[in-house]
Amino acid sequence: MKSATFLAFKRPAGDGNHSIPGIPTLAFRWGALLLVAAVCLKFSFAADPPKKEVPKSPLTPEESLQQTVVHPDFEMQVVASEPNIINPVAVAFDETGVLWAVEMTDYPHGPKPGEEPKSRIKLLRDKDQDGYYETATVFADKLLFATGIQPWKGGLIVTLAGKVQYMKDTDGDDKADLVETWFTGFKEDNSQLRANHPTLGLDNHIYIANGLRGGSVIATHPEWKKKAEQVPISGLDFRFQPLTGKYESISGIGQFGLTFDDYGNRFVCTNRNPNKHIVLENRYLKRNPYLAVKSVYHDVSPDGEDSRVYAISRTWTTSTLHAGQFTAACGVTIYRGGLFPHSFYGNSFTCEPTANLVHRDVLTPMGATYDSQYGRDQVEFIASRDEWFRPVNLANGPDGALYLCDMYRAVIEHPQFMPVELKERSDLNDGIDRGRIYRILPKGAKIDKNVYTSLKDATVKQLVAALSSENAWQRETASRLIFERQDTSIQPQLEQLVSNGKTEQSRILALWALEGLGKLSDALIEAALKDQSQRVVAQAVRLSEPRLSQNDKLKTKVLSLVKSADGPLRFQLAISLGEAKGGPSAVDQLASLMLNGAADPFTRAAVLSSAPEQTVEIFTSFLKQLQASDEKQAAQAGVADAVGEMTAVIGPRLKPEEIQKTLSLLAGLNSDALLPLQLAGFEGLGNSLRRRGKSITEYQAKLSETDQQKLKKFYQKIVDAAASSKTPLAQRLNAISILKFVGFEISGKTLLSLIQEGNSQAVKIAAIAAISPYSDPRIGQILMDGFSTQTPGMRRAVLDAMLSNQDRTSLLLDAIEKDQIKISELGPSRSSSLQRHRNPEIKKRAAALFAAAIPADRQKVLADYQKSLSLKADPLQGKLVFAKNCVTCHKIGEIGVNVAPDIGDSRTKTPEYLLTNILDPNRAIDANFFSYTIITIDGVVHTGIISSDSGASITLTQPEGKTITILKDEIDEMKSNGVSLMPVGLEKTIDPQQMADLISFIKNWRYLSGQVPKEIAKPQ
Repeated sequence: MKSATFLAFKRPAGDGNHSIPGIPTLAFRWGALLLVAAVCLKFSFAADPPKKEVPKSPLTPEESLQQTVVHPDFEMQVVASEPNIINPVAVAFDETGVLWAVEMTDYPHGPKPGEEPKSRIKLLRDKDQDGYYETATVFADKLLFATGIQPWKGGLIVTLAGKVQYMKDTDGDDKADLVETWFTGFKEDNSQLRANHPTLGLDNHIYIANGLRGGSVIATHPEWKKKAEQVPISGLDFRFQPLTGKYESISGIGQFGLTFDDYGNRFVCTNRNPNKHIVLENRYLKRNPYLAVKSVYHDVSPDGEDSRVYAISRTWTTSTLHAGQFTAACGVTIYRGGLFPHSFYGNSFTCEPTANLVHRDVLTPMGATYDSQYGRDQVEFIASRDEWFRPVNLANGPDGALYLCDMYRAVIEHPQFMPVELKERSDLNDGIDRGRIYRILPKGAKIDKNVYTSLKDATVKQLVAALSSENAWQRETASRLIFERQDTSIQPQLEQLVSNGKTEQSRILALWALEGLGKLSDALIEAALKDQSQRVVAQAVRLSEPRLSQNDKLKTKVLSLVKSADGPLRFQLAISLGEAKGGPSAVDQLASLMLNGAADPFTRAAVLSSAPEQTVEIFTSFLKQLQASDEKQAAQAGVADAVGEMTAVIGPRLKPEEIQKTLSLLAGLNSDALLPLQLAGFEGLGNSLRRRGKSITEYQAKLSETDQQKLKKFYQKIVDAAASSKTPLAQRLNAISILKFVGFEISGKTLLSLIQEGNSQAVKIAAIAAISPYSDPRIGQILMDGFSTQTPGMRRAVLDAMLSNQDRTSLLLDAIEKDQIKISELGPSRSSSLQRHRNPEIKKRAAALFAAAIPADRQKVLADYQKSLSLKADPLQGKLVFAKNCVTCHKIGEIGVNVAPDIGDSRTKTPEYLLTNILDPNRAIDANFFSYTIITIDGVVHTGIISSDSGASITLTQPEGKTITILKDEIDEMKSNGVSLMPVGLEKTIDPQQMADLISFIKNWRYLSGQVPKEIAKPQ
């Protein structure tokens, strides 16, 4: 047998890293390439503590479990394993007791030209009812990248490459002989990022996660395509009603994972986002075209760099910045079985295949959404030392257990997203003949064997009873069967359940079941609005939406709930009241929801989506209620944000009477307690008008004399606050930001003095930003004065202000032409903006400057060193070159010090890019890394980069990581050298071969520690 050392490797979000629609990270085996025959035996035990030695994967299911640590109160059991199941990525149970499984054997390459697709759907049966599924039948094969299944009417709704299909066995041979394509148009650009997770929601719609690549979907079902229209889903998810075929795009976006809680809240995940709650549906947001929301979702679990995973295997990330974080989150699932202890109900579980673990978070309500905390401190719910253990998906089962799909592969990643150095690996398909399905359950749990088939031939009475089950699978399967059968004889029993159901879940499901049957009455909704559970009331409010515009009595009852609503119900009221048209006015109630729900950004957005034509009236009522209660409430979380968001929606409508009314209201907030609201309101209104090419000053002239005097006093108050050094810094910065809206004649003198006088950097930068919209000719000259002595933060602010006005841009180009400013200081984004400038003359001048910016000697050196890119390189020799020439300012791994930019993460950097930046370091420099020279009053000269400006002192970081801090009153002269701290001329000490070796080391250093395949570590 051949032995080699392998790595486990993850990629961060945003760098093109994705996976099985959503198993996005490269993870390689460690240890020997030992092929162990699969042992398909039945076994069940709690995992022992992991052995100290590193397991030599692949392992048998039994051996793998011995390397897996589960929460101490739980155990894992094998449900199915190879050869009965391989490459499982999704599972679902139907009411007959069949366990359906999707095998994505296409992974990762897909079929070769001329080959047939390799994905399959299998049905598995446990004939002796011992919990192990010993028989497997191929239900459908030769599928291309199948990703998910949803039982429906005796068959399956299936997501696969570019489409949604319905498959059914009509002749009893366990083979799909009926195959209908219902929808097409989901993008297929990437073989892994595909639509996935078809899931029947509380509202009788099938929801589908986009997979991140979008598309334009159209119905192809024979009965639905007659009126079919293309529905773009870029940045969105998708849903359809399986009986009527009505379909639409919905807020998203999910990569590989989609789950619901008991109240219809939808959760998805992406690489770096283990649990995203989709809070704001776009069908509501479309009601107000002037409402801009920062996000439609909330990261319930910490995401990106804030996330943490605690592996017990040798996990390894290509980006050192992402070690110990989520990089491949997939299969998020809310546990809702009745088998786990109560404290686990409603918890979220997310797979992280590259770290060989399953993560658990405990959710707690927070306004319209949830907050979370880790299930256990620095310990995962499931973690394995077996580095082929690849959990990718989860599902709630009929027995209340949690079921887990383990692809069991050496590599989890698509070659498209691997570094070039790894694309040709020989082991990408290792494990393609393996796979496991586990169930997780409490130790000693007793399972009633009948739970798997109890709904197979259920009567009406049994279905209604199942709606009260502790286990969501039982409840929702019963609900699905009621919806499928469309038997309206069940109506009386469902209505009885709405009134007398023992659990809130049963009452909610009964309401939606009646809706699905077309038998939900207004009277029953009114009764549900009185339910003791606000979660049931919220569902009744949601169900009332299409009726509110026609039933004033119902609308009045809904409005009466506002005063006593808790966070989730408050949000539902705010979003649903937008569907009411005519009848009793909801202005005061919406204002109350805005005030009482101000701390929740989603409730604020819901209110603003509901009444686009009445925002001024809501704003008026909001202020009236605030002042009538206690002005101290103005300081509470979110109140100022609410004011700013309301005025930001009013501004872009450009209706003079609305804007003047808003200005009048803001002018009237003349107490000190309400000043933060004034500031927020002016900022919201001013910014929204500016984006439309308008200004506040255009509208204030038509205000009443009284209001104009109030505004004048307000402006003077702001000017005084901005000018005074005694004003608390946060309040002072807020005041300065308002000065950009009040006109240069009022604010100009103050802003110019703030920029020129000895204020803190924060004050100066704020003043530069505030003066930027104005066009007074003095501004450019003052901003350019002393530019070379400014700190990096100040220089960035000045450059932005100069580029915001055409006359100042010309002045800036003059300075560059005179070599007073290096063109490299502009940086990539400003350079790009100049080269695309709409003024032809400015565009032409910029092009000429950029063309002349590369010194002739650097052009020649770069030309001479191009051969480095084609030479055979030895990264181990490159390590020696780095140690000799670069360690005083750069750090890679444990070598050197980070004075200059971090170059350790070179995944996206091409060899050409690295060569250019090494030989021509001044071509494009991050302003944070310009070299500065400081001469102190005693004549000492210091050179380095400014790493800190405290206001009273400057800290320089110098080569070898040395630092020196100098008081500003001890500085005689400070000047930017306009160049990088990195010296020009490295070619004098590094020849082309050494350059090739150095670049290879920078690119491949993560693979050289002895933890990686020899074929990568050896010279190329």
